Amino acid sequence: MGAYRPLFNVSIEHTYFADLSCKSLEFVPTHSSTSLLNRAGLLLKPSKSGISVFCEEDKMDILRLHAEDGFVLAFKVFSKDPYFSSYTLPSAENNNMILCFSNQQITKDSEGRQRLHRDAYASELDYQDMASAYLSDIFEPKDYLVKPHFVIQIRVTADELGLCSETLDETERNFNICYATNQTFWKYYILGDLAKRKIYIVDLDDEIEFDELSDASLPGRHQGKVLQSSSAIPMQEVSGQRFQLRETGSIGDKVLIKRMPNACVSRTDGTVVNGKIEIISEIYIN
Repeated sequence: MGAYRPLFNVSIEHTYFADLSCKSLEFVPTHSSTSLLNRAGLLLKPSKSGISVFCEEDKMDILRLHAEDGFVLAFKVFSKDPYFSSYTLPSAENNNMILCFSNQQITKDSEGRQRLHRDAYASELDYQDMASAYLSDIFEPKDYLVKPHFVIQIRVTADELGLCSETLDETERNFNICYATNQTFWKYYILGDLAKRKIYIVDLDDEIEFDELSDASLPGRHQGKVLQSSSAIPMQEVSGQRFQLRETGSIGDKVLIKRMPNACVSRTDGTVVNGKIEIISEIYIN
């Protein structure tokens, strides 16, 4: 086995994570891509938040023969995180649609990086119908039961600007996919003795306001108060929000809880806010 050189790299970034590194992704090549990887002497290696494909130096001629008419390496991408879809934008309105990214559609950002989508983040523009001819060789029956989160297609050609080129710059071999995080309204259910007091929530960063919902019902017919953020808050793996629960008093306001618990991605629900269905993060304080 000879030395290897990089053929291409795909990195996934996600604003849900502090370091933008999108964790727990699994890249599964299609059957035809697995066959191509083997025949062309290519090595597939997972990275921290993506994949890299390498080619053997002494098999470049074989790779170029395969690439003369162009071939596509396709990967179905799954997440081991059961809440990936909850904190990721965009959300598919049709279950037959899937996000599809390809180096046939490249947009360079301000830093010269190659995005595999048109907008700054993956968007509705990147959806394809799973039944389309464009994706006809990718899916198996089981993929309709456990659907991949997205698909990546990398076309390999032998021309001087293609991935088999000897003179291609390293930056031209690196591709990026960027995801934005979903947003939720935070709803605090205040139960017990705290609910009987004149309470309100303050954002120490003076960015988010909370309203008391007079018509909100509490689960299990409990008595209490419901305070909800007036605007949606981006989901984060580790949230930096600094909310305090305070009480209005005759001789001044008093801090009851110095740091309110943050929302959890595993506890969300949908409800109507200002006439529109929004995602709500529920937090209980007793």
